[in-house]
Amino acid sequence: MRGGSFRLSRRHRIALYSVFIVLLLTGIFWAGLHRYGQVEGEFGPAPHPAEPWILRAHGAAAFAMLVLLGTLLPIHVKRSWKAGKNQFTGSVMLTFNFLLVLTGYGLYYAGNERLRGLTSWLHWWLGLTFPVALVWHIYAGRLSRKRLRETI
Repeated sequence: MRGGSFRLSRRHRIALYSVFIVLLLTGIFWAGLHRYGQVEGEFGPAPHPAEPWILRAHGAAAFAMLVLLGTLLPIHVKRSWKAGKNQFTGSVMLTFNFLLVLTGYGLYYAGNERLRGLTSWLHWWLGLTFPVALVWHIYAGRLSRKRLRETI
């Protein structure tokens, strides 16, 4: 965060966007391999050998994102919320992140296969639509900064 600004520092943005890109790419890559990359195993079709490694990378990036989200809450989110800035798209971002964490946890610990299918579908859908919400949130923030500069 910069001084009295709501904007994240360059280093903070780079960290967030880098981890986000790793999460997005590993999620897409895993889903593609899981759906289309089966190999012929000893007893028929088997998962691609790279699947567990991609899931591990996705999980590691998810932990990194949890840490980064924790850095956003006390300053960026709290300060912006108190100032009434970008509350709607910020709420959308918090909801998306909460649901992604919840469904990710559910996928890791789901025992019921029917529930796992629903959780998987929801996690996949949230993960693919998250970039749209993120761009919307960034655009709304920049637009509000621009409007503020024009009124000064």
